Amino acid sequence: MKPNKTTKPTETKAAPLYTNRVTLVGFLGKKPDYREGRTDFSLATKISWLPKGTTEWKSQTDWHRIVAWNGLSDAVSRLQAGDYVMVEGELRSHAYEREVTGEDELKLKTTVTAWEIHARNVRKLDRPAKKKTAKA
Repeated sequence: MKPNKTTKPTETKAAPLYTNRVTLVGFLGKKPDYREGRTDFSLATKISWLPKGTTEWKSQTDWHRIVAWNGLSDAVSRLQAGDYVMVEGELRSHAYEREVTGEDELKLKTTVTAWEIHARNVRKLDRPAKKKTAKA
């Protein structure tokens, strides 16, 4: 279509150079911890796979630290352990020094990097129905 006085030429927009988006769906590990305008909670996600040549499924559960702020913090603080939720947010990290005691009571300082999700949206989902297994 040719541009005229009433239409603008279409411009191709490039994708953003950087994107930091995370979407997780899982279960709350315990009741959220509300403190001064922020709420922290742990979210379990699970992946399952069937290794080649076997009939036994393997699985791995990962735990994620989620932080919600301000108004979202108030809403999230009402969730309960075991709730099924979807979290959308950004992956953030911070580093801090920690003193550990090694062999022979030797004290060492180490840098720890902690990862967390800063939630932008948390949605409570309907719990999936459990699959019925056929009895042999």
